[in-house]
Amino acid sequence: MKKTMKAMTIDEVQARLRAAHARIGNEGRFALTLSLTGTEEAYLTHWFRPDPYAFEDCKAVGSGTITECLAALERYVAGYRRQPTSEEVGRTLGLVPPAVDEAGEPGGHCFLVAAE
Repeated sequence: MKKTMKAMTIDEVQARLRAAHARIGNEGRFALTLSLTGTEEAYLTHWFRPDPYAFEDCKAVGSGTITECLAALERYVAGYRRQPTSEEVGRTLGLVPPAVDEAGEPGGHCFLVAAE
């Protein structure tokens, strides 16, 4: 006996995508592409910027039916590990000054150091 699932509404699919996006720290964006050929083909990708000034990069998350894409999304989010940007690494090492606030004041004291 084959188990059938009820069709998901667009709002339900969006809610699943938003929840997964929140679980990875709202980094980048997910794009769900649906086929217009009358088949239930879909592609799910994760778009992100590896550095603040870099071009966007894309990772394929899943393809197939919407249900298969959402299952792939769950696996992707479960194994996702955020990589720090070069700016964050530099700030951690004290090589990049901290960001400024709305008033233009530095966000803290920063001493530029060089590694030997």
